[in-house]
Amino acid sequence: MRVFKVGIIGVGFIGEKHLQAFNTLVNVRVSAIAELDRNRRELCCETHAPDNVFACHHDLLALTDLNLVVVCVPNHLHARVTNDALNAGHHVLCEKPMATSVKDAVAMIKNASENRRLLMIAMNFRWEFFGPGLFHLKKLIDEGRLGKVYYIRAHYLRRQTFPVTKYERWNLSKEHSGGGVLMDLGSHMLDLAMWLLDDYQPRSVAGVTHNALAKYAEVDDFASGSVTLGNGARIQMDLAWNSHCSPAWQIDVYGEKGGAVITAGGHPDDRRLTLFSLRDNAPASEQVSAADFSRPMESSLQAHIVNSIKADEPSQCSAEQALQVTRVIEAWYRSSESGRDVLLSDV
Repeated sequence: MRVFKVGIIGVGFIGEKHLQAFNTLVNVRVSAIAELDRNRRELCCETHAPDNVFACHHDLLALTDLNLVVVCVPNHLHARVTNDALNAGHHVLCEKPMATSVKDAVAMIKNASENRRLLMIAMNFRWEFFGPGLFHLKKLIDEGRLGKVYYIRAHYLRRQTFPVTKYERWNLSKEHSGGGVLMDLGSHMLDLAMWLLDDYQPRSVAGVTHNALAKYAEVDDFASGSVTLGNGARIQMDLAWNSHCSPAWQIDVYGEKGGAVITAGGHPDDRRLTLFSLRDNAPASEQVSAADFSRPMESSLQAHIVNSIKADEPSQCSAEQALQVTRVIEAWYRSSESGRDVLLSDV
């Protein structure tokens, strides 16, 4: 069977994660990498021995036997490098956030269409941190088991991500990251909430952002706000890189027939799904056993992407969905600056 070949641009922390995940799949190999940093290139060669190693991403894009190019560069380069890959004739999986502006995201989708290439965005939380329980919850919602879902509360609050004293990293630069915790964790959590509801038609946003603890940074380390979707449901979201509170990472779902709380974490024991309902007109709850979860068709984001390309089928991590997430984030920042609700029709 022909090997599915992947090229990765940028093999820092995230690029290394993708490299390991793709190489665990049957008949899939990361055959090329491009990385500016010499030490990272050498380490990648020692650890993974890709067939082709480049300093310049244009050299990687000149290869004609790649089935997919994965873009894992700092946020401000996502649009430029992705467009280079699309113009070179490659299907692309771009890391989140899709882009640092709606304008760039729209142009990326237009470019993919004109080149007749697939563009997907790496929304890996479904598989990697929430896991099968999230797919089970999605199935329950789709089947109407919770009734009409009218409210979702998603919160990802960390105790500390970055030191509160001076620290150098591109994520903390407005120019390179485009934003802080809202751009970083918000991309994932917004996508999850809209995916659960199968509603990527946001109508309005009311949000605040704040640089609370890492005062030296140019970006936000806290964000809180609400998003009204096309079907009338509301998403409330709270995010923190650094905070003086207990860590929390979960999604609460409120439906007319039932509700749910699902937690996430790096270890499977952290991932719990609890359902709430009425039984004989009295409040009832149950924790769903992992053995009863509806399993996703694929074990990872990377497996899903490979299967989507092989089958020439739409991905659950489409650029069109990610565009709507980008629109919400841009509206959120505008709302924080103006102190007013922002209509998505204005973004």
